[in-house]
Amino acid sequence: SCGGKGKSSSKKRRAVPVKAAKVVRRDISRVLELTGNIDPWQQVEVTPNISGKVAKIYVDAGDTVKQGEILAKLDTEATELQLEQAEAGLAIAKSNLKDAELNWKRMQNLKAKGSVSEQQYEKVQLAYNAASAQLKQAQAALDLARYQLDVSIMKAPFAGVIASRNLNEGEMINPMMMMQGSKGVVTLMDISKIKIKASVSDRDEKFIRAGLPVYIRVDAHPDSLFRGRVYTVSPAANLMTRTFEIEIEVANPEQLLKPGMFARLEVIAEKKEGATVIPFDALIEKGGNRYVYVVDGSIVHKRAVATGLRERDLIEIVKGLKPGEAVVTFGKENLEEGSSIVTDGGERG
Repeated sequence: SCGGKGKSSSKKRRAVPVKAAKVVRRDISRVLELTGNIDPWQQVEVTPNISGKVAKIYVDAGDTVKQGEILAKLDTEATELQLEQAEAGLAIAKSNLKDAELNWKRMQNLKAKGSVSEQQYEKVQLAYNAASAQLKQAQAALDLARYQLDVSIMKAPFAGVIASRNLNEGEMINPMMMMQGSKGVVTLMDISKIKIKASVSDRDEKFIRAGLPVYIRVDAHPDSLFRGRVYTVSPAANLMTRTFEIEIEVANPEQLLKPGMFARLEVIAEKKEGATVIPFDALIEKGGNRYVYVVDGSIVHKRAVATGLRERDLIEIVKGLKPGEAVVTFGKENLEEGSSIVTDGGERG
């Protein structure tokens, strides 16, 4: 038994090799790590308001277009004939009204003199009213023909890039028959900025609000860090996943971020300046308690700590440590209160 005691004390005296790090004062943030898919800021299927045959498509996939630029048009031959017909109809209706108006004024004068019967007077009055109605009808027909000609020309509702050309010239399109998810003549999207949809757990939702900064990384540009902001936060959780959907807005002037790309996100949910910080590797958790081994010359002391924000491999200490102290980051599993240590540099007490 004496030999056993000797062995135990010899083990206790043997110095444990460790690595240590200083407790520092620095800014620290609560970072929520999320993932999401990149979507265009806005996207539209460009379709005419009326059915017809596609006569001309002026753009191809990849083309950049300005707002109001003509993208495609329908065959307008029949509409142009209808317009001519409506213009002629309006000219006739104006002439008829002018004639009816003259007759109506003449009849009013004759009636004042008592020279016409009530029946003759009413007949001319009805003719004038009918000519007025016919003029309105002719004007409406002309307006409709102009409208049909106008909407036969498809223009870009916003500046953007053509994502795809979905029909060929000569094919028919009927917007009334289009189902949800159907393609237009061309698909236009705005990627001058993009949005990323991501899901936040109900545990982290309380830290999220519109305007928070977000850092974005994509595999296509591993050396680039893009910056955005939280744009919207859903007020209700998804019933299936119990998560809250957020949208992130990111400026994309060089159009390096493309729709469909997978993005890794870091939302900076909270920031503290001048916090007491140690490497996360120094922390030991057992039975709900947290503690560290503090270096005191050639030995260590086990000390309980209270933690705050965590940012990647750093953690804030809100109670238990002071800047300038040193804590064990590697080799801590082999330590106990009062253990003798040798640091990575070879020093030993």
